[in-house]
Order: sequence, then structure tokens, then C-alpha cells
Amino acid sequence: MEDRLGRVERVCAVDTAYSGELCAAAAVVYEVSSGETVEEKVMQFRGRRTPYIPGFLILREGPPLLETLETVTNTYDLLLVDGHGRAHPRRCGLATMLGFVAGRASVGVAKSLLTGVVRDTEVVDGGEVVGLAGRKTYYSQGYGVSFNDLRKVYEMFGGGYPEALRHADKLSKTAVKK
Repeated sequence: MEDRLGRVERVCAVDTAYSGELCAAAAVVYEVSSGETVEEKVMQFRGRRTPYIPGFLILREGPPLLETLETVTNTYDLLLVDGHGRAHPRRCGLATMLGFVAGRASVGVAKSLLTGVVRDTEVVDGGEVVGLAGRKTYYSQGYGVSFNDLRKVYEMFGGGYPEALRHADKLSKTAVKK
């Protein structure tokens, strides 16, 4: 499949954290070449009690992540989502849905495997390659990216957990402790 994604100079990484009735969503715009954070946005939400339902993370995390993304003022080329894209039992995880609704090219980077098995660096499910496996990370296509684009993003971050996502994770966790 041909490339859909142009040059990736900036990414926007998003993640959420929960504590009781409190949810925090963080978005971090990150310049890939310099490793510098360009913008940080964190929003807190109270009383959002959508339960965690395996395979339907979009119902729980989608609304706060979308609201937070709407506050981002800097441009970015790719949305990095702490969650799965195509490496999902329905081939449509949080990264896919969030990218689609936000109208942004997206890639999912998860810390645990939701479906399939790892063969070398590929995540295979039902005989189909649905993602790439790195060092305790699983990359998969979200919205608006080809598999070749996914491979380039995977290589850009050395198959590891991107620093921008690590920063978004830290911000969201800190916000729920306040």
C-alpha cells in the first residue's frame, strides 16, 4: 500500500489517567527532530463514569481525549495514541476511532498485546499482519496511515515507547493526584 503520511516533524501524543471520579486527559505536541515539547494541554473531568469495557476503550477515553485535543493550538503531523489501532479484535481500536473523529492521521502505541501473536517484529492475528512489536510496545495503524507509514513511525521511535507518549502519561497521572 502506498504511503499516505507525509514527513512527520511533530506528533501530538495523548493519554488519560483515572482516580475515583476524576479523569485527566493530556495532549503533548512534540518536535521529533529536537525531542522538545512544543505544547502541553491537560484537562480534568469529574463524574465521567463510563466503565472500562475490553475492546471499547473509545467509549471511556474518547470524549475527554477529543475535548483536550480541541484545545491544542500548535500544528502536528501525526496523532500518537496510547492504545491500539488495527491490532484490535475488531480492527478498529481507540487510535483508529480517535484519529477518524479528530480527522487526524493516527497510530496506536500500546503497552500490552490485545490480540494476535508476535512473530519476529510483526503482530499477526488470524493470519493477517495487524501491527509491529517493539520493546514491550505494540504499534498499529490508526486512521489515515498505510502499513508502510506505520513501519516508518515504528522506526522513527526505534520500536520503543515514544517519549511524547511517556510525557502525556506522566502529565495525566500527575493531574489525577491533585
